[in-house]
Amino acid sequence: MSFVTGPRISVRVLLALGLSALLVVSFACGGGDEGNGGDGEGATRSGAATTPAGNADGGGGQEEFDVSMTDNAFDPNEFTVPAGAEVTLNLNNDGTAIHNMRVAGDDNEYDTDDDAVSEEEVISGGDTGVLEWTAPDEAGEIDFRCDFHPTEMTGTIIVE
Repeated sequence: MSFVTGPRISVRVLLALGLSALLVVSFACGGGDEGNGGDGEGATRSGAATTPAGNADGGGGQEEFDVSMTDNAFDPNEFTVPAGAEVTLNLNNDGTAIHNMRVAGDDNEYDTDDDAVSEEEVISGGDTGVLEWTAPDEAGEIDFRCDFHPTEMTGTIIVE
């Protein structure tokens, strides 16, 4: 049996390491998008959720939504709720990267005392979390985002 030594092994080793690093980076930072939310089932990223997943009584009360977090988007990324509603967002990380959800408070500014943040604050791929939030009493729009992907993963809650 003859082993090849010298520069040929170095090139092969470097090539294998480079390809391995590329695969790790591609899985950690996204991929799997397939142009429709990443689940291959025809999901849409831009659809607004105006019908809650759970119980809605149409006048404040309780609103509940199921939210998929993919790499790197919320699906849905827009919700409509009545003023003063108690809102529950059931979060499912269908991606590979870590995610969370932060709803800007009444001031619509991030990282202030009135923000609502998902429980768990770090939701790994395949895991779930929940965010409970009370909509303001006045109509308007409130922004939300993922703290780990603050420019890619954003959305809006419309308060009516």
